[in-house]
Amino acid sequence: MGNRVKNKPKKKSIKAAVHSGMATHRKLSRMGKVQKKNHAGIDATFIGRAKVLKKLQISLKDFRRLCILKGVYPREPRGRAPKNKKGQVFYHIKDVKALAHEPLLEKFREFKTFMKKVRRSANRNEKDEARRKQPLAPKYTLHHLVRERYPRF
Repeated sequence: MGNRVKNKPKKKSIKAAVHSGMATHRKLSRMGKVQKKNHAGIDATFIGRAKVLKKLQISLKDFRRLCILKGVYPREPRGRAPKNKKGQVFYHIKDVKALAHEPLLEKFREFKTFMKKVRRSANRNEKDEARRKQPLAPKYTLHHLVRERYPRF
């Protein structure tokens, strides 16, 4: 009939899918799931200051001010910090997310754009224009922060 030997498995074609011989659930229990980068460990829970500044899109000065007002401090990761990140300042992801939704952040941005406009008019020798804009500076209040820290105040 052909040149196939009895009791030997039939040769697979080249086009057939190659299997490891292990079912998916068995493979997961043996080898474990491959974790995505920055989804587990120190990188998932802590973030460096430079990355925080990039994420919030604010200057270091404004970030420091915001951290003081909100009471956010840098934290030391529970495990050891990686060798290449020694001496780096880490912030918890939850703290950064809380800062991202802070109304003060928007006020800081408004003030920055306002100061840009004042500086531009001052540099164009339009001193009276710059003086006219001065009282129009955006103001912010810290009432919500006081209520947040001292609810019964």
